Amino acid sequence: MDMLTYDASDRIYFSVVHAGMTVIGSEGLPVQGSHVQAYEPGESAMYGVYRGDAVRVAWVTAGTSGELATVRVGVAETLLKRKKAVQDLILLFSPLSLLLLAAIFLAVRGVRRTVTPLALMAKRWNAQANTSLQEISTEDVPRELLPFAHALNGMLARVRAILDREQRLSATAAHQLRTPLTALQLGLARAQETGDLESMRSVLKDMSNITQRTARLVQQLLLLGRLDPEIALSTSFADVDLVQLAQEVGELYQEVAAEKNVRLELIAEAHGGADQVFVRAQADLLAEALGNLVDNAVRYAPVGGHVLITVTGEPPAIAVQDDGAGVPPEDRGRIFERFTRGSQSQGVGSGLGLTIVREIVELHRAEVCLASAVGDGALFKITFPAPAR
Repeated sequence: MDMLTYDASDRIYFSVVHAGMTVIGSEGLPVQGSHVQAYEPGESAMYGVYRGDAVRVAWVTAGTSGELATVRVGVAETLLKRKKAVQDLILLFSPLSLLLLAAIFLAVRGVRRTVTPLALMAKRWNAQANTSLQEISTEDVPRELLPFAHALNGMLARVRAILDREQRLSATAAHQLRTPLTALQLGLARAQETGDLESMRSVLKDMSNITQRTARLVQQLLLLGRLDPEIALSTSFADVDLVQLAQEVGELYQEVAAEKNVRLELIAEAHGGADQVFVRAQADLLAEALGNLVDNAVRYAPVGGHVLITVTGEPPAIAVQDDGAGVPPEDRGRIFERFTRGSQSQGVGSGLGLTIVREIVELHRAEVCLASAVGDGALFKITFPAPAR
């Protein structure tokens, strides 16, 4: 019995009961208690009190048939080891709990310190966006959020630039279209007052010329709208052969040049004897820019004159030269500005052709320059960055 009931810290009791009587062991072990757990039939465990001590008691049935069917064995143990184990667990997890709580506190505080400036920036931006799109001050922005603040201000700057561009384009279109529309109205009034067919035809011819100029102006204004830098980022660029492009554009103006008895010539000076010069470009836009240069050259070349288109490959470049009067020195600094026409301009025009050339060239990360001497004609040259292949 001493061997069976020995324990270094707790006290252990056992009892064998048959027919309601204790055969061996301690008498009176609890058969009822709290937190009862039932297992197999005849097996249960519970908490109780024995001889003044709190114990954990387990009862099992020792037999299954005959007289042994009523034999039950009970074992009780005091709770010292259990209590010590719980205390050890508490001592073990208390520092971890404190550390976890501290980590949660620091995380929440850090998130609040991060989110609060963001909330203030959002509030300031929402309040400011209703009145203007000026940059948001970054003086009180944490260092970690400065890249975000700078990116936000950059976006605001791009939005302002787009809106300014749209406003200028709208104002420009309204201003430029007012004159031809007024001329058309006057022409209609003249046509109603005209009494003979010959005068009517003269008025209709003037109105036809005004309509053609207006259509050209509208086309150029629409093209300027397409040349927004933000839109150009999505434009598809591909390998474009400058020699083939110059050939196609030159053919479009061949008839106009022939009517003026102007000789239109193309010379390709490709590097290494090649007959192609490739650049990364958007073919339609580049053709529009080259067409404007060729149109100007044919217009300002004298009757019986010469317009030369030259393509070179080292570096890739395309130039248009005429033998007209050239551009006076006082006009060269502003020749690419919108609605600017030189002092020696001939015929009618909108002053947008060279502006479109400049903006298309800039979208291709190329450069356009003017070389002109009075009396020696004008030379416009577009130079591209490194060749594609």
